[in-house]
Amino acid sequence: MRIAITLLLAIVPWSASAQIGQHEKLDEIIAGLRACVRTHAPEAQATSAKGIGNTVDYLIKVCSPPITDLDPAKVGAVPPGLFRVAITEEWNTIAGETRAR
Repeated sequence: MRIAITLLLAIVPWSASAQIGQHEKLDEIIAGLRACVRTHAPEAQATSAKGIGNTVDYLIKVCSPPITDLDPAKVGAVPPGLFRVAITEEWNTIAGETRAR
């Protein structure tokens, strides 16, 4: 019985540390996504000004991470819409900064 309890207690920290690593990797991907949006903001503004399409859709096409970076073993389960929300929030921040100037 003691061995079983010891094993169970040892498994919990290992599982938690794996999840922390996955969250850190996902946070890195989102940080890169936000940086990409900032980098491509002038192109997105030009595209929007020309009426070519939706700015967020353009940024999703340009900045979405490659599928190889989204290995579930490395990042865990990615909630649906997470990248769209991150791109939209970053774009809204940029647009707000532009209006404030």
